[in-house]
Formats: sequence, C-alpha cells, structure tokens
Amino acid sequence: MANNNDLPKFDQRLNSLDPHIINMLSEIDIAKGEIKGAISASPHIIDSLYKTVLITSAGASTRIEGSNLSDEEVAKIMDKISYSKFNDRDSQEVQGYLETLQNIFENPIELSLREGTIKSLHNQLLKYSDKDNIHKGEYKKNENIVGIVNEKGEIKRILFNTTPAYLVKKEMDDLVEWANNAFENKRFHNLLIIANFIIQFLKIHPFEDGNGRASRILTNLLLLQTEYGFVKYVSHEKIIEERKKEYYIALRTSQETFNTEKENIKTWLNFFLSVIKEQGEKAVAILKQDNIENLISKKQSLVLNCIKHNPEISLSAIVEKTNVARGTVRQALDRLLKLNKIKRIGQGRATRYISI
Repeated sequence: MANNNDLPKFDQRLNSLDPHIINMLSEIDIAKGEIKGAISASPHIIDSLYKTVLITSAGASTRIEGSNLSDEEVAKIMDKISYSKFNDRDSQEVQGYLETLQNIFENPIELSLREGTIKSLHNQLLKYSDKDNIHKGEYKKNENIVGIVNEKGEIKRILFNTTPAYLVKKEMDDLVEWANNAFENKRFHNLLIIANFIIQFLKIHPFEDGNGRASRILTNLLLLQTEYGFVKYVSHEKIIEERKKEYYIALRTSQETFNTEKENIKTWLNFFLSVIKEQGEKAVAILKQDNIENLISKKQSLVLNCIKHNPEISLSAIVEKTNVARGTVRQALDRLLKLNKIKRIGQGRATRYISI
C-alpha cells in the first residue's frame, strides 16, 4: 500500500476516513435507495416539490451571500408577478439562480464537468447582474480575498487568500482533471469526490464574484450526475443557510490546512455529508408523506390547521381566523390542494374547504 505522502495531493485528503464519515456515506446511500420507491408512491407531490425547491434554493443561496429577499418574494419573481426583478441587485441574482438551477435540474447529464461548463454556468448565474457584465463567465483577472466584511462593505478580517489570478486556469484544470479521473476510475465514493471538488473550488475562488453561488450550483449538478436525485425534492442550500455559521467554520478550518505539510478536510467532510444526509432523509420523509411540515411553509401550515379545526370553512373565514392576507391564503389553498391535503367542495361563493 502506498504511503499517504506518495499520493496526489487531492487523494491524500481522502485516504484516511474516520468511522463517522463512513457511516454517513452508508446512511445517505440508504436514503438514495429509498427515494426511488417513494417517488412512485407519491407522484402527486413531485411537481409541487420541484417548484418549491427552485424557490427555496434560489432564496437561500443568494441570502447566504447577503441578499434580503424572502422566499415569498422569490416566488413572485419566479411567477413573473414581480416586474422589478431586473432593477435591483437582489432580484437580478435570484432570477439568475432560478434559471441556472432549472437548467441543471432539466439537463444534468448534458453538462459535463469541464471548463466550458463551469464558465457557462457562472455566466448564466450572473446573466441579469448589471455590476457583473464585464467579468461574468470568465476566470478572474483581478485578485480577490475571502474575509469578513463590515457594514460599510470594507474587509474587516482576511480569512484566507485565494489563488492568484495568473494561476487560476492551471489550478482549475488540475482540479477538473482530478475529479473526472476519480469519478471514472471510482477511486473514492462519489460524495467524497464532490466534497473535495467543492472545497478546492472555493479555495481557488476562480471568479471575481459569484463563487459561493457557483459552488452550490455545481454541487446540485454533481449530485444529480451521480444519481442523488433527492436534490430536486429538498434544498441543500436551505439547510446550509440554516447552518450558515457552521458552514463557514467548516470551510475555514479545513482550508487553513491547505498548502501545509498535512492538508485535512475532515471538518468540511463532516459538515458537507451531514447536509446531504439531512437533505436525503427529509426527501424520504416528504415523499412518503411522513411529515407534511417539511413540505409547507408556516403560513400554509396555519391555513391547514385552520381547515382541520373548522370543517367546511370558506376562504373569507380562513382569512379572518388566521389573519393571513387573502392572496397568501389563496396560494396556500392551491398548494394544499395539489398535495392532496384538503378538498374543495361547492362552487363560487358557496366554495368551502375540508381537510382529508
């Protein structure tokens, strides 16, 4: 057996795994297997899930980078209700993420892992961002650093220095070549290859802006290409947003070891795999309808509970009892009907709703 120091750098990081990581890989693959049966058992909720994940993923991924748009506002952009989407930075970034993720979901196999694909996805992400017109879809020509920013937008503390611009193409070529070779020759579990690829991508920081969003788009792509189809049913971006502090600590702790005598990404692997594990288990629960709360928003849950406790209730009565806006109640009713959680009886003004 080769000495760890004789292995390629990217291989060294994955050559010694603790039992906890191995157990998580096994649990994720169990969820992956359960998904196939759950999908055939729950065809009526797939379309609704697909749209929900697009919305929550676009909202969460852009909020991680500082956006202020809620999921409800993202939904309006997606449904073309909001016509200001091209006039402010947050909406531009959300629109770009929505369209890029939808492209990933619909055509994952056609998008091979290569420089042209990575640049094209970055270009799509920043398609509507006025401030990024000059550099979108191209590797950085100016240096960038990763640091903590204050309220004035100034770098308060440098977390780590990224790859110099003149070395980006070489390092990205090396990374892409390693990943494709590792996938093809099955040198490691696919999830380990993906995790290693993503943390190195973020260390290189190949673009002037949008690297975080690009990393999460690439995560979706690679997971789909390796048949982790549950990414379409639960948003990993949302899970990361909820664990944002832990996310940055895991990245920083692991990346600080890069270019040292012994690189160690154990902290990152534990975090990344725990996110994918949570994503898979939630998807199984949702598709088996074990936990409807994982599938609907708080206001939709409020409407559902109101209907459960008030049989044959009208829309107006729901608005009055829940104190939720009429338009939001209408959206909630449509969603609950699609999920087969409620039933509509009567027509026109006589319309009432009952729980199933």
